[in-house]
Amino acid sequence: MDNQEYSIVVARPIGEVFAYLDDVESEREWQPNLREVQKTPPGPSAVGTKKRYVSQFLGKRIENTYEVIEMGPGWRIVYRTTPDSFVEATSEVRCEPEGDGTRVTMVVTARPGGALRLVPKKLMEKASVEELRDSLERLKALLEA
Repeated sequence: MDNQEYSIVVARPIGEVFAYLDDVESEREWQPNLREVQKTPPGPSAVGTKKRYVSQFLGKRIENTYEVIEMGPGWRIVYRTTPDSFVEATSEVRCEPEGDGTRVTMVVTARPGGALRLVPKKLMEKASVEELRDSLERLKALLEA
C-alpha cells in the first residue's frame, strides 16, 4: 500500500498536542477502532518504546506492536511494526507550529498480512485514508472542546 498521509490544524499549543498524542491512555479517545493499547515502558516515548495495539479494521481483529525507531528533530516520532505484527508498517507523526495552533501530520505506509492481503488495494487504501482522517478530526474535536 502506498503512503497514506493526512494533516489537520489543531487550535492548541504544540507541546500539549504532542503530549496528548503520546499518551497511551488517550489513544482510544481519538482512535475509535482501537480496542486495547499497552505501552512499554510507561511514560514519554523514546527510541525503543513499544506500543501494542489491538484494533478493528474492515471487520477484522488486528494486533500490531509498534516500536519507536526515531524521534526528533522537534515534535516528530517514527514507529515501525515488529516482526510479530499482523501488518508491516511505518508510521510518522509530526507536530509543527501553525499560527496559534499546531499542524498534526500522520504518514502511514503499510503492507497488510493475513486475510487483509486478499482485500482489493483500492478498498484498503480508501478505508485507511478514511480511518486516518476520522481519527485526526476526532483528535481535533477533543483537544479543542
